[in-house]
Amino acid sequence: MEKTESAVVDASADNPTDAQPRPEISLQPQQVDPSGLDLVKEGFRRILQPRNLVGFLWLGPSIAILVLNFRGHIIGAGLNCGSHCRIDPYSTSQIEQIDRLDGTNRDVLGALQFVAKGLEVWFMYVAAGFIYRIALHLSAKDNRLPVSLLLVYAEFMDLLYLKDLAVKAKDLAMEKNQTAANPTPTNKMARPVILYVFIFAAAALCVIANLMGVATATLIIPGLQWIDINKDESLAFGEMLSSVAPQDDNIARCREGQLADGAYSCTDNLYGASLDELVEAAVATERQFEGRQAVLLPPVSQEANLTFSANVSQSAAIQWAPSRQLLRGFSADLVNYYVATTSNTGLNDSYPDSHRFNQSLQAQLQRVGPTVGLAGSCWIFEGPDIFNVSSDREVRCYEGLSLLNGTTATKCIRWGSGWNDNSTSASFTILDSVAQLYDMDVSIYTTPAARYLRDQSCLRQNSCNWDQLFADPPDPLFRNISSSQQTYEYSMPQYTNNSAIWCDNTAFLSFAAYALNPSPVSNLLQLVQLGVLHDDPGSGEETSADATISIHPSWTLAAWSANATDGLVPGTRGSSTRIIDAFQRFTSSPEDNSLRFNLIHSYTLLQAASLIPYTTRTISTVGDRDRNAQRQREADSPYTQATLTSWATVQLWKFGIDSRTKTLGVVIFIIGMVVVFVTTVLWFESPKSPTSIVVTALMHPPPADGVVADAETGAPLRARLKYQHMQGQGNGEGDGGGGGTGDAGQTERVKPQRAVSWVFSPRAV
Repeated sequence: MEKTESAVVDASADNPTDAQPRPEISLQPQQVDPSGLDLVKEGFRRILQPRNLVGFLWLGPSIAILVLNFRGHIIGAGLNCGSHCRIDPYSTSQIEQIDRLDGTNRDVLGALQFVAKGLEVWFMYVAAGFIYRIALHLSAKDNRLPVSLLLVYAEFMDLLYLKDLAVKAKDLAMEKNQTAANPTPTNKMARPVILYVFIFAAAALCVIANLMGVATATLIIPGLQWIDINKDESLAFGEMLSSVAPQDDNIARCREGQLADGAYSCTDNLYGASLDELVEAAVATERQFEGRQAVLLPPVSQEANLTFSANVSQSAAIQWAPSRQLLRGFSADLVNYYVATTSNTGLNDSYPDSHRFNQSLQAQLQRVGPTVGLAGSCWIFEGPDIFNVSSDREVRCYEGLSLLNGTTATKCIRWGSGWNDNSTSASFTILDSVAQLYDMDVSIYTTPAARYLRDQSCLRQNSCNWDQLFADPPDPLFRNISSSQQTYEYSMPQYTNNSAIWCDNTAFLSFAAYALNPSPVSNLLQLVQLGVLHDDPGSGEETSADATISIHPSWTLAAWSANATDGLVPGTRGSSTRIIDAFQRFTSSPEDNSLRFNLIHSYTLLQAASLIPYTTRTISTVGDRDRNAQRQREADSPYTQATLTSWATVQLWKFGIDSRTKTLGVVIFIIGMVVVFVTTVLWFESPKSPTSIVVTALMHPPPADGVVADAETGAPLRARLKYQHMQGQGNGEGDGGGGGTGDAGQTERVKPQRAVSWVFSPRAV
């Protein structure tokens, strides 16, 4: 039989030679009970003892760490210098500055890991004290804890010790089952529950203590994070003013009423040279593509302090035009950045956090706003086929449309006042620079519907039922371009009588994240990046009607700075010369020279789409009702509704609870703080010494139920061992019963017999 480390010691006085009960003699010194006030004073005196204060002071750095993380404390660009570190955004040595900060940051991060380890060891001391105090408390109360568990505090940190605790729990379970089957007055059914709770607490604290180091390191080491500042979510998108002619004179800083009167030539002051630049860019990239097999690059244009370019969709052949109205507001954000990085203050209250720019390693300005996508191409034809349905209704059809898969089709649109479909048109002339010999006529038709016919049999026989054809759903292959769209006709009668060019265009509304790197070193052109949020608006059956928008033809006149009345574009402009030359090349050799004209045409539409303004509405900041309603509108119509958020993002070092691991670290930290607090409270009560507890256990009467056997092996879990010790003076004879006689009249003294009960376990390790 092997002795376990868990001994419950019971003792009782039993003298078979003396029938009279003997008074119990207390082994403890008699003490005078102190008063309640004295107990309180003594309790506080014990709390203030150094060994308790050492553990209690662990709460100081722990609370500080939690406060830093819950508040999201921002350090700055460097850990060694905090907010005093500054990366000069106007210096060409930014890489060297960042590298120097990185070296000091590594030193600080290494030191913080040592600090985390120190806090872990510190907590281990507190946790051991907690287990020890609980063991003393339970051992001193009604013999509720085996004496050997007083040493758990020295072993519980070892994860392998959990196995020993599991064995103890199993033994306690078997003992409970047997004592429950043979109940006696001495059975205390609450005792196993107390033991289970203690064992579970020791096991849980073992896990917490072993995880404390990781939790401390997770919380004490800050992260290099991107945070948002100067965030404004007070505006929501209203509508795109594309279906009406230009009205707002602020579009191009025209005089009051000029745009409303159709005097679009006033746009030439700001955007005439811009269009010429786009056309020249089309020619330049086409020559690079043809001569050096280079890629076709989109053009770059300027608005206020920023430059922008078209975004080409990855999922569809759509070019997305940025909004110049948004770019003008975005330019104000850039000016604020310049002011903040040179004076450490923002322009006004709209930019409350601009001082963070000087504490960051990198910065990025961002806005969400509308963007217009353009899809279409150009083909050679010999003039439209016109079918007269009635005196005020006709259908114009354009042949020659071909797709990459070899499919050919004819596009047909309704025209005439009798259709009552709000169709509009405009026309202008691009003059030739050489004595106006080859002027180009441009006609634009904006219609709410179009049909693409792959089977042209009814066209050849002039037997199409146009009412039924436009009432029926469109061909699924052309579904996303069969609603609102534009048709362009380019002709040059003096150059060719038979050939002309027609272009198809469909416009889509979506929203984009406009992003700008404000550093003049890494982004000298201040080029805005456009990230379209929904770059394939025609892909879903339910989104086509919402995403497609109608563009009034007068926006093309405004892009060319051609008045609505005379509609002339001077031949002295570079864009006039380039597009006439591209037209002549295209009509002369369509197979080899179509690219340049297509590029020029698409870039002029890009200019027109960028000029279109939009309306906004204010989102109430009082309560959440208006904001929740806006979220619902965005969920229902993601292509036409959005919150026009503006903000800046800066990269710096900060604390924060921004991950699941840090959340787990906070939980472990809070549990540790509770352990420290409870340990401190336990010191308020005067503990019994381990020796006193063992002596008390020896004086405890044994259970009356005898031996409790192991249910599996039959070996005793509690065995009773009795011994007698005789003590006398002089010569005498006696037996093991404690009786005897002595000579010379000596008085015989016999020590009472003690019965001691020990717990043994054959499976104890």
